[in-house]
Amino acid sequence: MEIIKSDIKNKTFKKCYLLYGGEAFIRDLYLKRLKKAVVSGPFTDMNLDTFDGAEDINRIIDAVSTLPFMSEKRLIVIKGSGLFKAGRKNDSEAVADLLENAPESTCIVFVEQEADKRLRLFKTVVKKGHTALCRAPEGAGLYTWAEKELKKKAVKMERQQTIYFFRTVGEGMENAVAELDKLANFKGPNSTVTDEDIDTICVKTAEAKIFDLVDAIGKRDTAKAIKIYRGLLMLKEQPVGILAMIARQFRLMLQAGVFASQGKSVQETASMTGQRDFVIKQCLAQSRNFTSDLLKKALRDCLDTDYGIKSGRLEPETAVEILIVKYSR
Repeated sequence: MEIIKSDIKNKTFKKCYLLYGGEAFIRDLYLKRLKKAVVSGPFTDMNLDTFDGAEDINRIIDAVSTLPFMSEKRLIVIKGSGLFKAGRKNDSEAVADLLENAPESTCIVFVEQEADKRLRLFKTVVKKGHTALCRAPEGAGLYTWAEKELKKKAVKMERQQTIYFFRTVGEGMENAVAELDKLANFKGPNSTVTDEDIDTICVKTAEAKIFDLVDAIGKRDTAKAIKIYRGLLMLKEQPVGILAMIARQFRLMLQAGVFASQGKSVQETASMTGQRDFVIKQCLAQSRNFTSDLLKKALRDCLDTDYGIKSGRLEPETAVEILIVKYSR
């Protein structure tokens, strides 16, 4: 990303860019920045072409070959084309040839969720331009980003609340931005966010509600666990899906506990399980309400319940509720 920032600052644009990776918010952010920097002024619309999806390659070739009108640059945006993965080999090769001979006045920005580095097109973008893997910041970097977003609006959020915020709304940056805006508007300038504010104004993900459900199970609060479960059903979550998320939470608690007993740090455990640090910390805290034997038994019961539902032997809603009651007594 530093290269793109430098190109924008110095107004020295490469022939092509590829923004790829799983974080849509980052991809869209840098696409907007490139758009604003490459083409601006009264003739912007005449010097910008956007292709979304598997467009006809001939249309792209014509757009790339067109010279800019009353501007130094012409920008071509190609989004979600599938040209950087298997399935469009001939078109991918044609675009690679196109990049080799595209006019210097044309800047092409590809935006893809996935990209195969082995393809000639990917290698051509590396040769003629720049590829940027768009990933969300991790750990402390993610928390700092959120806190800075609120600080721009004179709202303060301490690290403990930031961790709770991401546990509540999930890790997607696009959704986080919307929830941070809601928090800022709710609190107003010169204020500090509390856990209660987050509970009041932010929409909890299904995963966050499952965490609360399992937490209630661990604290043997059957009434609360059932209330959360029925609330999920009202939100049209399927019993089998809820069961899968409960099993996942049990499994993470078991893994976190085992790795902790082996002397692994939170960071090491997070890396080995593919989870965020704060998720592992929460699992470790939650696992104190269960023995490892109980977690293993719960996982076996989850598997048996899943099989019973899918084989038609058990009624889904009732079967999952019975499991919740069993472990929350």
